[in-house]
Amino acid sequence: MEPLSSLLAKPALEVLGEPLLASGWRLLAGARCESITVNTHRHPDQVAAAARQMDPEGRLLQLSYEERLLGGAGGVAAVRFAGTNEPFLVANADTWANLDLRTLRRINSHDAIHLALLPHPDPNRWRSVVLDASGRVDDILEPGVIDPRPRYLFSGVQRLGGMVTDGLPDPPCEWAEVWQERQAAGKLFGLIVQGRWHEGGDPEAYRRLVLSLLPGQHSWVHPGARVAGSAVLLHCAVGKGCLVAAGVQLTSSVLTAGARANSGTCLAECVVAGRVTLEAVVAQGQLILPDRHVPLPMSGLPGQN
Repeated sequence: MEPLSSLLAKPALEVLGEPLLASGWRLLAGARCESITVNTHRHPDQVAAAARQMDPEGRLLQLSYEERLLGGAGGVAAVRFAGTNEPFLVANADTWANLDLRTLRRINSHDAIHLALLPHPDPNRWRSVVLDASGRVDDILEPGVIDPRPRYLFSGVQRLGGMVTDGLPDPPCEWAEVWQERQAAGKLFGLIVQGRWHEGGDPEAYRRLVLSLLPGQHSWVHPGARVAGSAVLLHCAVGKGCLVAAGVQLTSSVLTAGARANSGTCLAECVVAGRVTLEAVVAQGQLILPDRHVPLPMSGLPGQN
C-alpha cells in the first residue's frame, strides 16, 4: 500500500465511513467468535481506533501490538491460549468480503486447517488453490501457471483446529510453512463458500474497491464532509473531514482523511488522502498525499464474486 500506508495504516483506510478492517471484523463477529484480536504494528493508534469503531463497548476486542512483524501465523501464535486447544478463525484486514461462513463455523476438526475458498476470478493475478476429490488441498499455484483443474481463490479467511493453533511455531512465522506441514499430513482442506470478495492491497485497488461498493454511478459523501452545491461529483467517495469547494470536478476519485479540493481542481481516477489542500490542480490517475503526487499503480480490477 506504499506510499499511502506511510500516512494511513491499511486496516484503518476509510471505506464509505468504515475502516477497511470492518469487513473482516463482521465476518468473525458473525461467526460467533468469543473474542477478536486485532494485530497492530505500523500506526498502531490508527488501527486501534479503527478496531474500536467496530466495538465501541469493548465486548470482543483484544489488541496485540507487534513491535516487529511476526508474520501471519506468528501473529496468531503470539495470542493463542497455549494448552487450551481452542480453534481460531483468522481473517485478513486488506480485503472487503461478504461471505457465508456457516459451513466453516460448523466444522469440528482439531488437527486440520480449512481455507475458505471462492471460484477464482483471475488466476493470472493471484495464487490458485487446487483441491482433490476429497476436498484436501492438492496444490497451490503461482499466478499465471496454466493448469486445467478447477481453481479457487483463498478469501483470506481460515479455520485452525485447536491442535493446530496450539502447535504453531514460535513467531516470526508465515502461513506458507504451516500450510505445507498440514498439507503433507493430509490435514489442509479447502471449503468453497458463497459471497463477494474485493481486494484492497494497493492504492489503485483501494480506489476501485471503494467505488465498486457504490450503487451504479452514484457518489457518496460522509456526513462529516462538506461539498459545495456547484461541485460536480461523478462516481466518487468523499470521506470524513474532507472539503470539496465550488467549481471542483471529481470523477471516479476518492478523497479521505481530511483532504481538501479548492476551486478549479479537476480530478479523474485519483486518490487524495491526508491534510492536503489542492489549489486548481488538474490530475488523472494520481495518488495525492501531503508530501507527494505519484501515479497510481495499474493493479487492474479487484476480484469479485
